[in-house]
Amino acid sequence: MKSNSRIRRLTLGLIALAGLWLSAAPALAFEWINGKVQLHGYLTQGAVYTTANNFYGDSHNQFSPDFREVGLNLSLQPFSRLRLAAQGMSRWAGKMDEGEPWLDFALADINLYNDENLRFGVRAGRVKNPFGFYTETRDVAFTRPGAILPQPIYFDRTRRFALSGDGVHLYSEVEVPGGHLDIRFALTDLPTNDDSTKAALTGVRGRGDLLQDRMTPGFRVLYETEDGRWRGGVSYFSLKQTYTPAADERIPRQTLSLDPWILSLQYAGEKLTLTTEYSQRYTQLDISGRPSIRATAENWYVMGQYRFLPKWELMLRYDQAHSDMDDPYGHRYHELTGAPAHTRYAQDVVAGLRFDVTSSLMLRAEYHHVDGTVWLSPLDNPDRRDLERRWDMVILLGSYRF
Repeated sequence: MKSNSRIRRLTLGLIALAGLWLSAAPALAFEWINGKVQLHGYLTQGAVYTTANNFYGDSHNQFSPDFREVGLNLSLQPFSRLRLAAQGMSRWAGKMDEGEPWLDFALADINLYNDENLRFGVRAGRVKNPFGFYTETRDVAFTRPGAILPQPIYFDRTRRFALSGDGVHLYSEVEVPGGHLDIRFALTDLPTNDDSTKAALTGVRGRGDLLQDRMTPGFRVLYETEDGRWRGGVSYFSLKQTYTPAADERIPRQTLSLDPWILSLQYAGEKLTLTTEYSQRYTQLDISGRPSIRATAENWYVMGQYRFLPKWELMLRYDQAHSDMDDPYGHRYHELTGAPAHTRYAQDVVAGLRFDVTSSLMLRAEYHHVDGTVWLSPLDNPDRRDLERRWDMVILLGSYRF
């Protein structure tokens, strides 16, 4: 059965790669009514190899083809101050995502005020979360700075609830001396009840429900200079959710509070882009009949992208993730629980190469040298005692958009 499943996944991967190869022809533009109706989409196929552990499927000592992203989005502008947009997508990433269709966003964007110095409006529906530089654009491989985003800030194992939610966003773009401000305020119901999020946030593979106790408030403020070379800002969200076990589960009811914030800074030159983001995340876990467990995680990365030829780009990155600033390398955690200390941190050295075959077709190759396992999904690695502390990873990726 496992062999047949792998053959099926390889076949899907080869079909996707064939589609990418054929897509090297110029892309079609799907626009109607003078651009007021637009249809866009993308297809990404990747393969992942690891020397230990699993990432995006059964990747240990073999290439896993279980890395695939397909999306289609439609936007309409019936009036000058109203835009409607929606995107459906399907994603394969090992057992974290297994191809189920997903409504990524579906919103109405109402522009309430617009002049040369101020733009103000509201977005309602399922809206992308304004968190850090890349959350709103991480679906499309072309807009990611690597095959995968820096995991300490943009965890893939909790990707779905971080991406978007149902609610209301207020936004404003304000011209200020030397540049402009982009301000977003959000009140959102986040989708926390998928298997990957439940396993990552609660540490269990339960059949119960992980639901928000309240709407999640958040904001992001970004400043960008007039020449577009510098931008920076701060993001913050405050989440609270409760896991209620199924009737036959021997797992206690537990409430998890998360308060993450991110500081972001980027320089974008003609050929060189330098980016860094630093985050802390306060966590409180309340389990029935037990004392509260509190910790502050610290996560950051530094990254450089150099476009040494018109179609070629080199990317270098270093990132760190620590689940508890007071126990950064998990020694105390190991003494208390017996679990491997390396499940509480990760340090990743990354080198990647990007080649834009055309404006619509892009290829990537990326190498990771990792010390630690904190951002690996328990769905792909069910027994953390089998995890190895030091491991390497190679990711190959092709992506087409129209």
